Amino acid sequence: MQYLTLFLSFLLLISCEEMETVVEIELPPIEKELVIECYLEAGQPYRFLLTETKDYFEDLTACPFVRKAIIVISHGGVKDTLKEAPFFNDNCDVNDFIPYGFLPYLSADSTRFFNYGSTVLCPLSYTESFTVEVWDTINNRYATATTQFLPPSPILDFRTEFNNSGKAYALLNTADDPATEDYYRLVLHETSLTQKGEGTLPIPVGRKPNFDRVLDDGGIFNGNAVTTASNYRFESGDTLIGTIYHLEKSYHDYLESVRDAQSANNSPFGQPAAIQSNITGGTGIFTFLSYDRDTIYVP
Repeated sequence: MQYLTLFLSFLLLISCEEMETVVEIELPPIEKELVIECYLEAGQPYRFLLTETKDYFEDLTACPFVRKAIIVISHGGVKDTLKEAPFFNDNCDVNDFIPYGFLPYLSADSTRFFNYGSTVLCPLSYTESFTVEVWDTINNRYATATTQFLPPSPILDFRTEFNNSGKAYALLNTADDPATEDYYRLVLHETSLTQKGEGTLPIPVGRKPNFDRVLDDGGIFNGNAVTTASNYRFESGDTLIGTIYHLEKSYHDYLESVRDAQSANNSPFGQPAAIQSNITGGTGIFTFLSYDRDTIYVP
């Protein structure tokens, strides 16, 4: 009986192998989109990152930078054409002599880099909008977007308090205007806003913040203090840098959708999340940075 059982199992395995069929699914080609990332900051030069989307199975080390584009930022009837950063090769190896293939433009605090820029300083205006137009001269693509400055939301309170174990937490908040619909980003850094990257020619990158919260004034925050706090982790002598950004709704929605997409990518059970964008003819964000920042030392 035992031999009969083994024989039947063997026959079953053979039959299963004969039924095995390899199915090849041909995915339709995906049209690549222009990706724009531009943050206007009053008194700072225009800086612009232009890339394009990539296929899911495409080589991740390949640079997605869009070359030889014409980028024009307009405000108050004045137009400024941005120049492409010096480009040398298509290598995205950070350990290359010139990582990412070009010598990038850097933001004022060196936390971001860009491949297009200008020496023109962005003016401060709360009444007239800013418009960007992008012409991809190689692939005949066009994208545009508009944004407008909002006044910064001043820091109302930035302090630390200790627990019985000698550790301190940090609290950061701002006052909300009950007459308007407002959106905020509250960020806390330790020690510095920047750190050196790796490679022969390191590119400074933003230090990972202790917290980075995107909030709106709905519910309990409407007309009250918009507040967030860290856990108990700081000690006497630590340096803390608090920043409160006043966001337009499109930037708030963009940040939330990017985080949702990142969470979905990290989970095999997550639902795909679409990026909320204010770009016509592409995706990404064209917005301003309006913020208040302060530094405190833990006593």
